[in-house]
Amino acid sequence: MVSFVLDKKIFIISIINLFLAYKLYFYLKWSEKEIITIPIVMKVENDYFYQSLVSITSLLENSDKESKYDIFLLVPNRFLIDNRLKLLTLEVKYKNAKINLVESEEPYVKIKHFRTNYYKIFLQHLVPNYDKVIFLNWNTLVFYDLLELYNIEMNNNYFMGFLNNDNSTYFHLGLKIEKNINNNVLLINMKKLKENNYQQEFRKLYIKYKDNKLMNEQIMINILYKDYIGVLPPKYGMPNFSKGETAMEYNKKINEIYRYEENDFISSYYEPAISELACRPWELGAKCQKNEAWWFYARKTEYFNDIKIKYGKIMDIKE
Repeated sequence: MVSFVLDKKIFIISIINLFLAYKLYFYLKWSEKEIITIPIVMKVENDYFYQSLVSITSLLENSDKESKYDIFLLVPNRFLIDNRLKLLTLEVKYKNAKINLVESEEPYVKIKHFRTNYYKIFLQHLVPNYDKVIFLNWNTLVFYDLLELYNIEMNNNYFMGFLNNDNSTYFHLGLKIEKNINNNVLLINMKKLKENNYQQEFRKLYIKYKDNKLMNEQIMINILYKDYIGVLPPKYGMPNFSKGETAMEYNKKINEIYRYEENDFISSYYEPAISELACRPWELGAKCQKNEAWWFYARKTEYFNDIKIKYGKIMDIKE
C-alpha cells in the first residue's frame, strides 16, 4: 500500500513536470524570433567620411534588435587608416552590426575614365555572398529598421529605386528613357547581376560615352537595365525638399504612367524611412529640411567633437 502511494506521488509529479516542460518549450518557441541578416552596401571616401559615419549611425540607432546588419563599406586604396579604425569601432558600439571594409577599385572595374562612377554595376564581384543587398549613399539618413525594405519582392528587376523626374541628360545623350531612378537608395538583385551583368552592353556603351562627363553610373544603370528597373515606395529615398509643395511639384514632373500616388508621396515626405539629403545640412544648416536630424545623429557618434570642429563653426554649433 505504501509502495502504491509513493508510486502515485511520483507519477503525479512526473506528469506535472512534463506539463511544465511542455509549457516552457512552447513559451520559448513562441518568444524565439528569427534573426534576419540585412546586407547593406555603402561607398565611403575620405572626403565625405563623417557624413557616411552619421548615415551609418542613423541606420544602427533605428535598427530593431531582431535585425542583424552586415555592412559592406567600399573604400578606396588610399582610405585613411584612422578612418578605417573609426568605422570598425561601430561593431563595438552596435552589437547587431558587422563592419566589412572592401577595397573597391581594381581589378573588377577595368576602365580608364571615371572608373569609380561604375562600381554598382560590378557589385556582384565586390560583395559576392548575397542574392540581394540594400545600397545607401553617404548623404542619407535612415529613420526606421530596413527589414521591410529588404523584404520587397524584386521579381525580374535588377535595381529598384526612387523615381527621378529629370530626363534631360538622356535627351542630351540622344536617348529616350521613360522611367528612371535615382541611385542614392537602391535595392539590388545580386542574383540577377551574377546571372547576367550585361558586360558586353556595358563595354559598348562605355566606349561610346567614355569621354562624356554627363555619363555616370546612375545614367548607365537606367540605360542598361531599362526593362528591368523597379520603383521603390517613395518613403525609401525621399529627398529633403524645402517644403511639401516643392515635393508635390517634383512628383508632378514624373512621367504620368509611373508617378507616385499623391497621398503616399506627401506622407512619405513628412515621415520618410530614408531621406536623401539633396540639401546638405553640413553646408547650408537650417536652410535644409532634416538639418536638426542630421546633427542629432552626429551627436550620437563617438566623434561628434571632430564633426563639430569641421562643420560646427559654419553652422554655429556650440554644444
